[in-house]
Amino acid sequence: MIVRRLFAGLLLTGLAAPALASAPHPRELHAADVVQLPVTSSRVFMRAEAADDAESPAPGPATAASIPSPEIAARARLVFDANRAGKIDRAQYTDEMNGYIDDKSLATASAQLTGLGEVKSFNQVRKITQGHTTVYVFRIDFVKGTTIEEAVGWNAAGKVAFLQFTAPR
Repeated sequence: MIVRRLFAGLLLTGLAAPALASAPHPRELHAADVVQLPVTSSRVFMRAEAADDAESPAPGPATAASIPSPEIAARARLVFDANRAGKIDRAQYTDEMNGYIDDKSLATASAQLTGLGEVKSFNQVRKITQGHTTVYVFRIDFVKGTTIEEAVGWNAAGKVAFLQFTAPR
């Protein structure tokens, strides 16, 4: 009985899908509604239909918000160096972060970061903003050829609220 219902459902779905696909689109697409984006390795979701028929302005050049801040880079480098040395100022971290970073995990992270060798370059590669939270991602290249990323974010009081060291994306 169940098998018959499944087959009947599949049959009806198979018959309905081609009919739905051949149905006319409720509105014609205009060239202005479709945005051509450069091909990148990241996943991009875009909507081909505009919400209204108004012409949207062409995308402009990168804004100043995408330019890394020297102050943010210096703060992120200080956080990295402190974790690498195994001596962080816990007053500069939120209570939640202090709960995650115990002395044993700090010593482990310090040993791992020190073992990577001397830093060759330290550059911001991304800025991720969601709601009131902003996380800055820095690519750290080492002389030995290893590369890692540091993701760091501060709360409104200037305390480290997010910190993560990972392999680069």
